[in-house]
Amino acid sequence: MNYDEVVKAEEMRVYREWLPFCKGSPKRGLTYDDQYDRVNLLFFTDSHIDFRNPEESLDNVARTIAFANESPVPFDALVHGGDIITPFWKVEKEIALERARSFFALAKKSKAPFLFTKGNHDLNDWGNLPQWMLTDQDWGELFLDGAEERYGIVRQNKEDGNRSTWHYYDIEDKKIRIVVLDMQDTDKATLTEEGTVRYHGGESAYLSNEQMNWIVTDALDFHQKPEKDWGVIFVFHQYSERKDLHEPIIDKLLELCDAFQKQGTYTHQYKHPENSFFDLDILADFTSYAQWAQKPHMICWLLGHDHEDQYEIKHGFPIIRSLNHSATTVSGDARVVRVPGTVTQNSFDIVNIDPCHRKIRLFRYGAGVNCYGEGGNRFLPDGLSY
Repeated sequence: MNYDEVVKAEEMRVYREWLPFCKGSPKRGLTYDDQYDRVNLLFFTDSHIDFRNPEESLDNVARTIAFANESPVPFDALVHGGDIITPFWKVEKEIALERARSFFALAKKSKAPFLFTKGNHDLNDWGNLPQWMLTDQDWGELFLDGAEERYGIVRQNKEDGNRSTWHYYDIEDKKIRIVVLDMQDTDKATLTEEGTVRYHGGESAYLSNEQMNWIVTDALDFHQKPEKDWGVIFVFHQYSERKDLHEPIIDKLLELCDAFQKQGTYTHQYKHPENSFFDLDILADFTSYAQWAQKPHMICWLLGHDHEDQYEIKHGFPIIRSLNHSATTVSGDARVVRVPGTVTQNSFDIVNIDPCHRKIRLFRYGAGVNCYGEGGNRFLPDGLSY
C-alpha cells in the first residue's frame, strides 16, 4: 500500500468517528432538537518544519490543509499552536524568514480562517543577536496583516506603535471567540554581556502587562454582542511555570479566567525587583455578566510545546495539550506507511465542540500514540465537559 492509499484509508477512519458528531447525535434517528451545528476546529502544532525533514514536514502540512479544504463538513477555523520553525542560536534573520514563508505559503491556501500563535522557537531570538530576531512587523508581513484583512481578526495598536501579534477571531454564527495569545511577549530590549537577547523565547515565556490588560478590556468583553451566550477558547504555545525570572504568568492567567467564569473581579499588582517590563497592574471586573441570563464562559485552552497528548481540568474548563504534528521532528520518510515514532505518525486533531451540551470531543488523524510511546487515541466519544 503506497502512502496516498494510507492517507485515504486514514481519512475514511476519521470520517467514521467524527462525522456522526457534526450535526445530530450518533444514532439512527434524529429529532428536531438534534439539528444544530457543532463547532469544528482543526488543531495542529509544533510542526518544526526545518528540523530534520523539511520536505516531508511541509508535505504533511500541505496534506493537513488539503484535508480541511476537501472535508464534507467545513471547518470553522484551522488553529496552529506554534513552533512552525526551529532556528537554534545565531541563525540569520533572512534564513528564519524564508523558512516561515514556506509554511505560511501553505497556510494561506486554507479555505477556513487560519489562526496561529508564536512558539518559543519561532522568534529566532534564542541566543541570537537582536537584529536577527523576528519582530511584530515581520509577523504582520508574514501572515497577520493578511489575516486581518481576509478573516477579520482583531488586533491591538500597541503602545510602541506596532500592531500586536495577539488577536481574536469571532465565529459569529456559533458564538465562539478564539483568543490567540502570544506567550513570547517578553522583554526583547535587554541584552546579555555577549550582546544577545537576554529574555529569549527559550526560557522567558510571558504575557506583558499590556497584553494582560488587552485580555481584560477587549478579548473578554462581550457587551456589544446582541446574543450573550459566547464561549471563549484560548490558544497559546506553552504552559510556563518558571519562577526564576518573574512571577509565573500562567497562574495569573488562570486566576483571571476563574474570575471571568464566576463573573467576579480580579486585581493583581506586581513590581519586579530589577526589570520594570515584568511589572503587572491588572484590574478586571466581570460582575456585570452575573446579570445576564446567558453568560459568556471559557470553553478550553489549546496548547502545544510539550510534545505529548494530555489534558486536565482547571477552574471548570479543559486545558488540552497536543502532540500531533510534532511527530514531524522525528526521523522518518513521509512516503511510507504510517509508523509510530516517524514523520508519518500524527498529523492533527479535530476539536469538535457541542455548545448545546457543553462537550468537547477530540478526534486524532494519524497514529494513536505520541512519538515517545505514550498517550493514546484522541477519540473521546463521551467528551470533556466545560
